[in-house]
Parts: sequence; structure tokens; C-alpha cells
Amino acid sequence: MTLALAALAPCLNGCAEIAGLEDRQVIPLLVIAQNQAEPRAIALDEEAIYWTNGRSDGTQESSTGGALRRQIKDDWEVVDLLEPSSEAPEAIAVDAAHIYWSSTDTRYANENCMGTGSTRDKLLRLPKDARFPAAPVTAETTLWQGCGKISTLVIGSSRVYGARTSGHRVTWADKDESDEGSYPTGVSEPNGAPIGVATDGNIVYFTDKASGTIFVDDVGNDEKEKAVLEGLVDLGLIVIDDTNLYWVAGNSVWRYPRSQPPGEDPVPLLEGLSSPPTGLAAHGDYLYVTVEATGTVYRFRKDTAGAQEEIATGQEGPKGIAADGTGVYWTNSVSGQIVRFNDE
Repeated sequence: MTLALAALAPCLNGCAEIAGLEDRQVIPLLVIAQNQAEPRAIALDEEAIYWTNGRSDGTQESSTGGALRRQIKDDWEVVDLLEPSSEAPEAIAVDAAHIYWSSTDTRYANENCMGTGSTRDKLLRLPKDARFPAAPVTAETTLWQGCGKISTLVIGSSRVYGARTSGHRVTWADKDESDEGSYPTGVSEPNGAPIGVATDGNIVYFTDKASGTIFVDDVGNDEKEKAVLEGLVDLGLIVIDDTNLYWVAGNSVWRYPRSQPPGEDPVPLLEGLSSPPTGLAAHGDYLYVTVEATGTVYRFRKDTAGAQEEIATGQEGPKGIAADGTGVYWTNSVSGQIVRFNDE
């Protein structure tokens, strides 16, 4: 962060001072955007923060949907990326050239569309260099449409993958093509309930809450997904790095090596929370989680060294979370804030 920005920002929780240029105050925890309407998921690149709002907040004119927004790091200006519409963005992910997000048309939010050929739920894409605000739904922006919203979204080397819990499957689409077809991988109807999804190239890991299984699927070949771990309870989000899987199960976060021979036990990294985590992110040596019910954000090491830290308390509905070298960012879905933590 820049000292100029830190000096202007509101202090949320435990401001700290360090010696520096003109002895200005550096604030580890600060609000970088306010008055958002139900902010949900968040994503980062080197220059900017991106997030989705589930509702209109007045700046969307007569819109009944939500918003897709961007803020350049260390800049206060918040930019609307879409024109107002009935679309309510949900999950979001970015790569070097594009913004990807899932959306539900609020005009049909209560529609039971199974088997009807509905186009209520979508996977959309926009170039980062597009002229904003852009129209939200065109043939060029739509990668997939159907029934069953995508609640978790990740980007692989050539495809984008989304977990559709109510759709009973993980759906993927090629990044470089607009196609209205649904491409299932992993669990399928009628009983699957994928929650979290993570990818490394064309290798996809996902959690299935219904069966208590973590699966891996190499989408580059025709083999069916394989179980990595079974008999797990209340599975949630999952992230990966070069070495390990990390996932939410109930009120805990666990670790398991990607190359571990069968029969080894997972390692608990964070246990005993009063409520399940709602957001999970990894960066460097650390994992970060939000717990929406308690208003708490935690940081803890991947190698279990040291105790977990509460880097923020008293948050109002912390939900989506992302981290990079500039800090840890999360959405407060109740208070309508985007928050950044950086104690370096």
C-alpha cells in the first residue's frame, strides 16, 4: 500500500504505527470500498481488485440485478464493468486478459427450471480492455448457460471450471470459444453436490458434499474422475498449490498431499471454529479463511507451524477472500465493504 492511501483510510481494527516517511500512520486493516450491495466473491490481478455485488445499490439505476466492479489497487475509484440489468453476478475469476463470472437472471430466480432448457444461469466473460460499462449478456460474452448457478469458479490453462451444486456437476467451458453447450465433468445428477473446485492446468479437483468425497479429474483425457479421499463430512471449498490440497470440512480446514499414497490421513490445520468457513484463499506460506457467522478472518500457516491468527474481528458478513503480495482482501456482505489487510 502507499502511505498516502493508508493515511486517508478509516481504521477498522487495531491500527498500528511504524516509523517511516514523515512518521505517517500505516493501517494494516482498512476499508477500500464502501456502500456496496451484498458483495460476494472477489478476485485479484497485479493491478486491480474485482468483485461481484448480489443486489443493486442505487447507482445501478433501475436495475433489479447486481453489479460487477473493479478498483485499481491504491485508488479509491470504483468502476462499474456492466450496464444495469436483471443479472446478479455470483462467482468471479480473472486471468491475464479476461474477467470471468457467473450470473443468475433475477427475473427467474425462483423458477424451477430443471429440464426446461432454461438460460437463467450463465458463465460470462469480458476482455479486461473492453469499453466499460459493457452490456452484460451477448453471444460473445456467454460461455455457458443453463440451469443451476455456478457458485465457485476457477481458471485453468485452457478452460474455466465452475461448481454447480444444484446442477449436480462441475461444468467447464473452453476459454477461447463462446458455446452454449454444457460440458460436465465430475459428479452428475441426481445426487452429486459439488461445492469447491480448484485446478492446475487441466487437472481439476473438486469436493462433493453429497458423497463426502474429494475427486480429481484430468479433463484432457476421457477417464472418469477418481476419488482422492472418501468418507469426509460436510465438505466445502478447496484450494491447491504445487504440493497439497487444502479444503473446508465442517468447522475445520485440512491438508493432504497431492501425491500422497493411499491410506495416509489428512492433517488438520484449523479446528474448533464455532461456524464453518465461508471463504478460503492461499498465498505463499499461508491460508486465509473468512467465517461469516462470527465476523472473523483468520490467517494460519500451511505447515502447521505457529497458531492461527485472527487478523480481523467484528466484520459484518465476511465472505469471499483473495490474497496476493499486496495484501489480503475480502468482502463484507452485510456492511457492504471491501476490506484489505496488510501488516508488512
